[in-house]
Amino acid sequence: MKLASLEIRSTRAQTAQQTERGTLRIKQHQAGMQINHKKDVIEINTTYPKLSIDQTEAFADANLKSGLRLAKEFYASASSQVSEHIAKKRQEGDQMMRIEHGYGGAFSRIAKQNSTKSQPQLHVVNMPRSVDQTKIHFQPSQISFNVPRHVADITINRREPDIHMPKWQTDTYLRQKNSISFQAVGASINRGL
Repeated sequence: MKLASLEIRSTRAQTAQQTERGTLRIKQHQAGMQINHKKDVIEINTTYPKLSIDQTEAFADANLKSGLRLAKEFYASASSQVSEHIAKKRQEGDQMMRIEHGYGGAFSRIAKQNSTKSQPQLHVVNMPRSVDQTKIHFQPSQISFNVPRHVADITINRREPDIHMPKWQTDTYLRQKNSISFQAVGASINRGL
């Protein structure tokens, strides 16, 4: 008689996982920006140049004088000539008074002085006599700038991004159940006994 052996068969349980991953989506909206700036006005001020030419003395050299100036010069010349004439006559009177003291010939000397005249002299001159007689004054123009500075007004509207992140999901399930089976193998029984 042969004894039977017991055969045990078992399978292990197996688990499995299924994962779903979501896609991250980010959408950024453009920020709103406003810039306000006042127009700048540039002011430019200009003064005109001035040129003045005074030719009064140059014309006076050519005897082109105003009536008032001619009168003043004539008065000054006449005053000096009168003073010279008075001084001369006084000197002649002093010479005539000396006749009493025995100085003779005073009349002949006075007559000789009054009869001799100086020889006229010829002078060649330019008109005007000098370039310094014409006075030139120039005042250049002036330019001034006024530029006001305005600061720009900048406003920025910030917009948050839209972020969409779905949840990740993992499912765990039993793919194979565990099992056990028993079987008697190799048993022979003599039933005839």
